[in-house]
Amino acid sequence: MEFAEISGRKVLITGGLGFIGSNLAIRCVELGGHVTIITRSLAKKENLGSALNRVTIHELNLRTADNVREGLQSLLAGQDYIFHMAAQTSHVDSMLLPAADLEANCGVTLELLESCRQVCPGASIVVPGTVTQLGRATNLPVSEDHLDWPLTLYDAHKLTCEKYLYVYYMNYGLKTTMLRLANVFGERQQVNNPKRGILNYMMWQAINGKDLTVYEPGNFIRDYSYVQNCVDALLLAGISSNTNGKAYIFGSGIGLEFQEMVREVVEAVYSLTGIKSDIVRIPFPVDEKKMDVGDFIANNRKLCDDTGWYPRIGFADGLSNTISYYIDRLEGGFG
Repeated sequence: MEFAEISGRKVLITGGLGFIGSNLAIRCVELGGHVTIITRSLAKKENLGSALNRVTIHELNLRTADNVREGLQSLLAGQDYIFHMAAQTSHVDSMLLPAADLEANCGVTLELLESCRQVCPGASIVVPGTVTQLGRATNLPVSEDHLDWPLTLYDAHKLTCEKYLYVYYMNYGLKTTMLRLANVFGERQQVNNPKRGILNYMMWQAINGKDLTVYEPGNFIRDYSYVQNCVDALLLAGISSNTNGKAYIFGSGIGLEFQEMVREVVEAVYSLTGIKSDIVRIPFPVDEKKMDVGDFIANNRKLCDDTGWYPRIGFADGLSNTISYYIDRLEGGFG
């Protein structure tokens, strides 16, 4: 996979200090891009590591700031690639605070698109969604022609954002793309909150020698995607002209039972640290069961065909890389 198009180009990333956003920002810096980050807080600036001094960071809360359009447009003007990574990502929180989720996801995305239409209509715009937008899969693996019946407001709002992207492509010619992401894990993710990524949370529990909890029966299937593979896909979606106006299912294409994922985490942590955690099984909480979408495996053929993407780093190597990253920070006082 080649990303030469990023060199010397202007790249703006909203939420660029977060999990996927910071990994994307670092890669763009390494590729020679001129990176601007919009963030509501500098609390996670350490995520950028040595790239911190090679990016431009602007603090701007896209949800609540006064005159947000004026501030946003001044930053968007002249950009070549825009990755809108800022979002509210908790399914549970979306049900507790529906209006806040609507504003954080639909409202901000719509404001961004309208600003792009006015000041940078030639930019490539890539926005992450979630595979849970489709609800419960009726067949596996899941491709883009699957019907959408979202189960939470987060999923419904992300699906709405996908339609916004299509509308702005069809009516104004904006180069928009959405990738529906499946269970991304890896370096720089918040690890002490299961709402932010269950695999990373389990890994952190294991590194600290704590029990890992599996909801019975534990045999539901998920598709776990390593963050560096995700960054590859985001970049290719922005670079390729084949992706304009389209949405893609993104995942590794490999299904793994949840209980097997947990076992692999326990074994990998033990191999690298000598720490062995126990696995505890409990009944599936009723409220969470209602929001669970069931089994999922991505059919990523359309993305591969249109962009040349493939998952170049396997699950085991991605897991090992992630564990090593957090071990280093734990030993240095991280967490």
